[in-house]
Amino acid sequence: MEIAPGVWWVGVRLAHDHFQCHAYFIANGSEGVLIDPGSPLTIDGTLAKLRRITDLDAIRWIVCHHPDPDICAALPRLSEELKRPDVQMVSEWRGNALIRHYGHRFQPFLVEEHGWCLPLQGDRRLEFQLTPYLHFPGAMVSYDTFSRTLFSSDLFGGFVPDSNILESDDAAYIIENARPFHQHYMPSRELLSAGLARIRSRWPEISRIAPQHGHIVAASIVDEVFKGLGAMDCGVYCLADADTNLKRLLHIAEARKRLTEALMHQSSPLGMVRAMGTILESSGEASDCELGVNMPVDGWTTWCAGDGHPEQREPNPDWHHICLLGRPAMVLALRGDGTEHPFDPDMERMLRDFAESMRPWVDNLLQDQSDAKEMAALNTAAFSDPLTGLANRRALEAEKLAGSYSLIELDLDHFKDVNDACGHDAGDRVLKALARVLQESVRQQDHTYRLGGEEFLVVLPEADEGTALQVAERIRLSVRQLDLKGDAPGGRITVSLGVSTKSALLTSDFSQVMGLADQALYAAKGAGRDRVCAADNLAASSL
Repeated sequence: MEIAPGVWWVGVRLAHDHFQCHAYFIANGSEGVLIDPGSPLTIDGTLAKLRRITDLDAIRWIVCHHPDPDICAALPRLSEELKRPDVQMVSEWRGNALIRHYGHRFQPFLVEEHGWCLPLQGDRRLEFQLTPYLHFPGAMVSYDTFSRTLFSSDLFGGFVPDSNILESDDAAYIIENARPFHQHYMPSRELLSAGLARIRSRWPEISRIAPQHGHIVAASIVDEVFKGLGAMDCGVYCLADADTNLKRLLHIAEARKRLTEALMHQSSPLGMVRAMGTILESSGEASDCELGVNMPVDGWTTWCAGDGHPEQREPNPDWHHICLLGRPAMVLALRGDGTEHPFDPDMERMLRDFAESMRPWVDNLLQDQSDAKEMAALNTAAFSDPLTGLANRRALEAEKLAGSYSLIELDLDHFKDVNDACGHDAGDRVLKALARVLQESVRQQDHTYRLGGEEFLVVLPEADEGTALQVAERIRLSVRQLDLKGDAPGGRITVSLGVSTKSALLTSDFSQVMGLADQALYAAKGAGRDRVCAADNLAASSL
């Protein structure tokens, strides 16, 4: 069958065999080329077809893309049938190192020694491209520049459900039949993609693909088939330790592919865990899953598909744990399917390998945690008083007050005497003690500030004057009860406090209310200190 000008399919269909092998012949005068001649199972039929096309003495070159028996085992027979003394066997040197062991008589033509090109009569030539490890280290493909036919050996090969179909223009059909062949026959997706890229870069115009196995690919679907083949996951036997059941391994490979796609599209741990749960449930291996990471600051943090937020706990101890190496510690916990059958060890190994690819994603979590910790530290430094731990004046300026509120401004009485008599370290301890009293005396919703020196402020949201006066008196009495022996003259201190209140119905701004609290404080000091004064009677007219 002539599949292109001067290009003939001379293969033989084997009955009840889904692994059909194709041989091709380029008729080119006295420079004929036989491509991947075949094995003892097919060579008689191939020779018969060649005799109908040409005289066998027209065969000058025999191309063997790799050294497997389905390509090269017919070479001893060809040594007997082809009488022409100058016939040469075309291969790459690694292939030739094995092909010579078939015991043929042909001299080698090593493509790497001839610029990866075989000139033919006229302007026609065969060009070669190395496709390493697909599936042999020295595997190669060839390209007929005249017909723009790619002879792809195992690449683009596939199983053949119907041996009567030689060529197809159905890309989905080609890819589906190539999938089980490539997924177990080719070592990895990365190598397959690299090989395809080499071919596409060198020969952008390919009119048809003539593989050694499967179906000839029509020109209309070449681009689509290249794309589909490059997206396949390969190397499924790497997923197994001993049991190499192909159907089971393809099932694991499909799960790995879906997990990888999920990892690319999920930006949150919760989204990833939910996707993993769905994929593992559909695989029949697990009904639910959790991911736990032992975060350096927060400890064990576990995401589970059913919860919207992570929990501060270790993964469920009753589920099957896949512990991952490295730091921080990670555990993928899987709940079984309800039966007693053990978890598939090859599926577990695939999940462990896959989970290692989540390390960069976990590193981002750690970086986010570190950034949040650093930001919290910066905020603490910016808005907190380093001595007492209370909020500072900058924090007060950022306060957003609405509605009604009250202010308590207070000041330590005779604080200069503390520093003069007991030293500044003692003064610092007194200020810390006062800060503790404030935090213990105010309401839960109130905010305390150190404005500077010995001056403090309490903001009481939604508090009327009566409530503020009660809190202020509680502070005053608590301060009087402090035992500051050695840190204050007589071991005691007192405070003066001023209270002001803003009603929600009034339009006073904060500075006005603060000014009234300040006036009330000075009134308390003027009246003898160690007392609380309200601004209500001092400046009611200004509100």
